[in-house]
Amino acid sequence: MDWEAAYANGHVESPLDHHVLDLAPTLPPGTALDVGCGAGQNSIWLAARGWDVTGIDIAPSAIDAATKAARVAGVDVNFLVADTRHWSTPETFDFVFSTYALPARGPGRTHALAIATSAVAPGGTLLITEFDVSMEGGSGWNENDLIDTTELEEHLGGFEVLRLDVERTRHAHGHDEQNYPVAVAIARRRA
Repeated sequence: MDWEAAYANGHVESPLDHHVLDLAPTLPPGTALDVGCGAGQNSIWLAARGWDVTGIDIAPSAIDAATKAARVAGVDVNFLVADTRHWSTPETFDFVFSTYALPARGPGRTHALAIATSAVAPGGTLLITEFDVSMEGGSGWNENDLIDTTELEEHLGGFEVLRLDVERTRHAHGHDEQNYPVAVAIARRRA
């Protein structure tokens, strides 16, 4: 998908992710990395609750929208245009999350997952949610855009896995809202 065109044309509206809303209050505010932040709704919500947040996204229009929304909300978020298939950071964060933002299956996704996991500080928490492979076949989704828990598990060495399963969850993107199977990984890096 051409995310820049989608955001530039105003075709992407994403609500706050309920996994972030449920998990973040159980964590002490610290530093957070939002991998594939889109228009920044999750980053802004965290910043308003005392988190020091960095959000990255491939689409410059998404980052522009996120920056404006943060300003309106009166919070500071470090938003960066970055392609998770190639980006890296020497920094580590207390909370790293990617919600429905991984690249298609292949070397780019492998790199994005490796960066997300390596960016988690000792004792920090990782959250990954992505549409599950059980959506294949007749759903109209490209199988390379889907994930399974086995692929996620391959990247969780050095973590205590708190949750790794598939749930059916209501998800809205734009004006389309449906129940989808979603692979969820929540893990804590061993100190």
